[in-house]
Amino acid sequence: MSCYFQGCRKVGTTREHIPPRSFFPDGEKEQLMTVRSCEEHNNSKSKDDIYVLAQICMNASPSNRAREVFQNKVAPQLEFNNGALRKRLAKGAVNLGNGAVRYPVDVPRLDSFFTALSCGVVFKSCGSALPENYKVKNIYHCLEGNSSPFLTAIENGIDSFYSGEPMALMEFGDPGAKNERIYTVKVFGIPGFGSSITVVHEFFGKFKVTSMLTHKLVMKSS
Repeated sequence: MSCYFQGCRKVGTTREHIPPRSFFPDGEKEQLMTVRSCEEHNNSKSKDDIYVLAQICMNASPSNRAREVFQNKVAPQLEFNNGALRKRLAKGAVNLGNGAVRYPVDVPRLDSFFTALSCGVVFKSCGSALPENYKVKNIYHCLEGNSSPFLTAIENGIDSFYSGEPMALMEFGDPGAKNERIYTVKVFGIPGFGSSITVVHEFFGKFKVTSMLTHKLVMKSS
């Protein structure tokens, strides 16, 4: 069987966890979905996993599960390798007063993670990799950005529109996520890649990301 990642034609010789196993407390293995992966795409994003988890936990606070996972999974890594993760998270931080601190977010790093996660969710839902004529854009509803009021309104509208369950026509597939206290996911789209696809990820019931997988039409020459 081929690798789950979009455009990859290598054989899936390993199993990739979606989301990574590091996102779940010890003993909670019921959520550990896996997909076939080549070695390259199994290891390529592993360096981003703890960074992304740290950002999710910090922005999902004060969720008790987010705090628990941060303390058990992220905190032990903060001083590893001469404090590399701590320095990466703190770089560019701004003190807002009253003990509050605003930490910058490496959006390209999050994009790489959530694009791969969306590819895994799609593969798990239908057994096929995302076709190459799809473009992925991730919207981070819990992060403060520099978007204009117009773009913010669009993002809020997208969040509202995809807040319910998919209509029968748009039930693309169920990846089988089970541990709702940590991660839930919904997939909207016509089965068989008959339309664009929307993947709604939510961690700890608070940190929501909408991945828009846009079906790019290919113009045929006459």
